[in-house]
Amino acid sequence: MNRAGDKVSFIEIHKVDKSFGKKRVISNLSLWVEKNELLGILGPSGCGKTTLLRLIAGFEVPDRGEIRIDGDCVYSSSNGIFVPPEKRNIGMVFQDLALWPHMTVREHIDFVLGSRNIKSKEKIEEILELVDLKSLSESYPEQLSGGEKQRVAIARALAQEPRVLLLDEPLSNLDQILRKDFKGEITKLRKKFGITTIYVTHNYLELIDIADKIAIMRKGRIIQFGRSKEVYQSPKNNFVRNILGK
Repeated sequence: MNRAGDKVSFIEIHKVDKSFGKKRVISNLSLWVEKNELLGILGPSGCGKTTLLRLIAGFEVPDRGEIRIDGDCVYSSSNGIFVPPEKRNIGMVFQDLALWPHMTVREHIDFVLGSRNIKSKEKIEEILELVDLKSLSESYPEQLSGGEKQRVAIARALAQEPRVLLLDEPLSNLDQILRKDFKGEITKLRKKFGITTIYVTHNYLELIDIADKIAIMRKGRIIQFGRSKEVYQSPKNNFVRNILGK
């Protein structure tokens, strides 16, 4: 899938379907993301946005369609291709963060580096400093605040040097001040690493100033897709207007 027949995109999703039992969750969905962009996916609960992230990551298998990342086909129903999650080099921050309670902050990062056969004390220190966690490196999740836990989840995702970063409702458990801080962190990390990012949320305010493009989802379909400013200034219908708080 190319955009209007021109250049190949970094992430390409082509006519993907996904059902759970008799319930269609993703329906004939096509989407593309350019290298180093941040795409915001916006929609109400149950619209399929988290399922879409899980399909990209490889945690769920589509029923039909094709998914490509950086030119590599990671799923194709017609060609019988499915690349497992551990071979896609994708970092994901889950809504519930999914931290390991028995591991310190340092051990979270070290575990990921070890799984990729990277043993580097300097690398761990670099990541800890980047997310401002050096002073908490020996702390366990139960000893951390919500914002600190969020940074651990980000650090763990970045440790594997992913080519794609997926963020599932990353601000849902943070207060307003921490939300503003976290948006700044995302911008800083994107500039440093140049990671292509997909950010899922139901709150448009989270995407202001950080999303290059926005896709509006409803009932497993993309309702509107375009540059953030264009989508906000020219909503396609009342559903999009309501999602944008207009």
